[in-house]
Amino acid sequence: MNKNGVRLLLGLLLLIASAKPLIDMIREVILEEKINDRYELQHSYAKDGWPSIIDTPEITIGSQHIGLVEQNTGKKAPLTPWDKNEKVPPGDIVTIQFVLNGEEISTPSEIWLSNRDRGSRYFSWIDILKVKDHQTGENSIAIVQRVSDDEVPMEQREWRIFYINEASGKWREKKIQFQNRSEDLLAVNLINFSGTNRLAMGYYSDILHAYPTYFFPFLYPVGSGLLGMILILTILTKSYLKKTNFSKKLLNPLK
Repeated sequence: MNKNGVRLLLGLLLLIASAKPLIDMIREVILEEKINDRYELQHSYAKDGWPSIIDTPEITIGSQHIGLVEQNTGKKAPLTPWDKNEKVPPGDIVTIQFVLNGEEISTPSEIWLSNRDRGSRYFSWIDILKVKDHQTGENSIAIVQRVSDDEVPMEQREWRIFYINEASGKWREKKIQFQNRSEDLLAVNLINFSGTNRLAMGYYSDILHAYPTYFFPFLYPVGSGLLGMILILTILTKSYLKKTNFSKKLLNPLK
């Protein structure tokens, strides 16, 4: 095999090896833009004048009054290594139930209250968002709750989202699992925006949320993919020009 053949083979191997992650990255970017163009998300709660994660047991949005009813279980949440280092006491484990205009719309579910003096009481567990659908013009409210506790692996985590029509008060519940999250792209966006994800996640792949290094994604797959394309295009261009010049000589042998 000559040098051009070796370079062409190397280019093909690099492009094939880089294709899957590059396609995943491009798909995530396109879906993110699509969702952000259609939906506008806002925190419903404001603290010191700034939008923030819900930190109050009740809130009124338009004509809809939402309550968060807590029931102490007497249990304490496990301490993280950071809690132990900082000697922070464990937080309470409570059951939470959502009430809409005096009507219970959820079954009780356990959450771990924050054991920090700063931030929201419900940080990483619950948030209430306002959702504007630019396509339909509908305004709605989304109560986002993580159902799985901190010790459950990301791949097995679950959430529940209560969608409430801001005008009529009609509501519906949607349960989301990490494994089937791609079936509801808006839900993924709501979970990420609300901070109930614990770890940022993508719509189909988490590739864009991996911690960047010099190797990933710069050398691989972006650098390797570009190098593969350059090698292939260079060899094909040279081959085309060579054949073109050869054909011209055949047609014009005296030149």
